[in-house]
Amino acid sequence: MAKVIWITGASSGFGMAVALQLLKQRKHVVCVSARRAHLLEMLVRKGAHAYPLDITETADIGKVQEAIEADHGPIDAVLVNAGFGVYGPIEEVPEEAVRRQFEVNVFGAVETVRSVLPSMRREKRGRIVLTSSSAAHVSSAGMGYYAATKHSIKAIGTALRQEVGELGIDVVMVEPGVVKTAFGQVALEENYMAPKVPDYQNQMDDLKTFMLRAFERAPEVDHTRDIMIKALIEEHVKPVYRTTRGSLALGFMSRLFPARMYDAIVKQAIGRLH
Repeated sequence: MAKVIWITGASSGFGMAVALQLLKQRKHVVCVSARRAHLLEMLVRKGAHAYPLDITETADIGKVQEAIEADHGPIDAVLVNAGFGVYGPIEEVPEEAVRRQFEVNVFGAVETVRSVLPSMRREKRGRIVLTSSSAAHVSSAGMGYYAATKHSIKAIGTALRQEVGELGIDVVMVEPGVVKTAFGQVALEENYMAPKVPDYQNQMDDLKTFMLRAFERAPEVDHTRDIMIKALIEEHVKPVYRTTRGSLALGFMSRLFPARMYDAIVKQAIGRLH
C-alpha cells in the first residue's frame, strides 16, 4: 500500500539516501524537507515533493505538515532526521552554538513529532522514526553537547513510544554508529571547535584524528538506509535498531563497565589512532 512519507534533513546523509531509495521504488509519496532548499532539487527531479524548512523555525514546522497533508492526505510515516554535530570542549563551545545544537537536534525533532501526532491519532495509525545515534548511550571528550542531544532523543523517544503505542502509532529509533555520509565531513569542516585553551589541545587533536580515520573506515550508508526504510514502511518493526557494530558495542560497554573504567577505555581507543 502506498504511503505518504515525510523526511526531514533530506538534503544530505541518511535523509537523502532514504529518499532516493524510496523514489526508486516508485510506490510511495515522498515529501522532503531541508533548510538548504536548492539541495532538494535533484530529489524533486526524481519525483519527490519538496517543502523547504529550517527546523529551528519551529512555527514553520506545523505549516509544512499542514501543507503536506493538504496536498497528499494524512502523513503515514515521518523520518525525523534533521541534525548535526558540534564538537569541542564543554568550556569553550560558544553558547550560541550549543543552543543551535539543541534547537536542531532536540527542539526541532520534538516539534516535528508534535506536528504529526494529531493527524496520526485521528487516523489511529502512523509511524515515527527518529534518527538517533550510538552517542545516545555514550559520550566522550569533545562530544558532550552532541551526545547530550542524542541522549535527549533516546529519552523522549522512549517516553513517546509508551504514550502512543496503544493508539496505533509506532515509534522507532534508529541508532547508527559511524557511517560514510556527508554528515561527518560537514561536522568536521563546519562544526569542529579548535580549542583556544592549551589544556584541551591534545584531547581535541586525538578526537579529530579519530573521527577522520573512523569515517575513512566506516561502512557505506546502504545498510543503515535500508533499516530506516524498513522502519518507515514495513508492518512489523522493532522499537530500536542499532545498525553498525560500533553502535552495538558502545551501548553494551556503557552498561557493562564502571564509569572510570569506561572513561579510560574510550580515551585509550581515541588516543591510539592519533
